[in-house]
Amino acid sequence: MKTLFEHKKMNNKGNLAIIVPAILTLVFAAIILVFGLVIGQELRDTQDPGTDAFIAANDTVVGLATFADFWEIIVLAVVITVVIGLLLVVFSGSRMR
Repeated sequence: MKTLFEHKKMNNKGNLAIIVPAILTLVFAAIILVFGLVIGQELRDTQDPGTDAFIAANDTVVGLATFADFWEIIVLAVVITVVIGLLLVVFSGSRMR
């Protein structure tokens, strides 16, 4: 029967699966952002300027574009989180030996 410490030691060593959800979430968010911008732009371009549909589509495109301005900061934060997570996994595995 393994103790909790031995079981944890085996599971942490080289376990990179903890970063997969962060990476998949980042990719999914990028896809949604790009599709939202493209679809909003196409909806806006099919309407006459000044109509309610044009104004709503334009507001959507402007909002998504404003969010896209912060995309680099979001990606940087996720990358830093992943690197820190990897460092914790690597060093916690080597310390428990």
